[in-house]
Amino acid sequence: MPRRPLRRLSQAIALAVAIPVLAAGCATEEPVAPLDGQQAATNLDAEPEPSPTPDAPAPLAGFTPRSISYLNAEITVTGVEVSPQTPRSYGDTTGTPEYGDAHYAYLAVKVANQLNFTTFLVQDGVFLALADDELVPLDSSGSPATDVIAPGATATGWYAFELPAGATLEGASLVFGPAGHRQERLPLIGDLPTPEYPKAITVASPGTVLTGNSGCPLTVEVEKAYLAHWVGFDEGGRSHTTKQAEAGRLKLHLGLAVTGPADRSGCFIATGSGGDVHLIVDGDRLGDYPELGGTTNVAAGATDRQYLVFDIPDSGQVEIEWGSLGGKQVRIPVPLP
Repeated sequence: MPRRPLRRLSQAIALAVAIPVLAAGCATEEPVAPLDGQQAATNLDAEPEPSPTPDAPAPLAGFTPRSISYLNAEITVTGVEVSPQTPRSYGDTTGTPEYGDAHYAYLAVKVANQLNFTTFLVQDGVFLALADDELVPLDSSGSPATDVIAPGATATGWYAFELPAGATLEGASLVFGPAGHRQERLPLIGDLPTPEYPKAITVASPGTVLTGNSGCPLTVEVEKAYLAHWVGFDEGGRSHTTKQAEAGRLKLHLGLAVTGPADRSGCFIATGSGGDVHLIVDGDRLGDYPELGGTTNVAAGATDRQYLVFDIPDSGQVEIEWGSLGGKQVRIPVPLP
């Protein structure tokens, strides 16, 4: 029997075995595209994409600690930085920081309540003024400095302000005071301006004032007078405060030494409409009650320190009228800026 066919058969078998081996070698050189509806295999050797890292807090260059007085507190700014961290997680060292799309200006502050008999709380009327004078309101989320501060205590925390896109703190100021009121302004960098108020003024004394209670004569001396945006002080175991003056108005504080006659006791200066002291504006008797008043009975021959606080316009002709209506009055002008 001829042997040629067996040789051909062995060659065919060898060729059939070689074809899969060749196909397998080609797969490693040129990957086949995935079928429709399937995903390509992941390249396990590729480096994973890094997760985005939030911007690090950026301190404000050129900042130095500075203080401002507002209502009954002294607010000291001890640091300034810009961060994308949200206010509700800022300062929380126990939880996971939260980050958003916006950036915030964080002002580290110490808020000292300067009165010993009343609490202090300021959440409204606090702004960050940008260089173009746009006012950014306070975000009070999570800061002890915006909570109730006990009498005579100091709270440490921060003020947070959400910055408009692209805004910077160059030329920015911290502003206190609601719209339509007198405002206190503290630049974040640069020189500190000298506050215009409180401003000491000279108000003449009326001398002997004939009061309405049985015509009791009192000697009244104005020992101290000043104009201010607000008035707050402790006296007689209590704290006495006013609100912030409205725009175009001021607070007038008069510190008095009131002496009673040697032969009469129980004399006092009556306040209120028709009383013994009146506010005169541009010649008109307003008869306003003083915003604060500490006039009380004076013992025979004694001298008591008392006070009156009026809310007055910051322009025009302002006078204080002493003496009960129907009797003798004297009008004392109040010098305005």
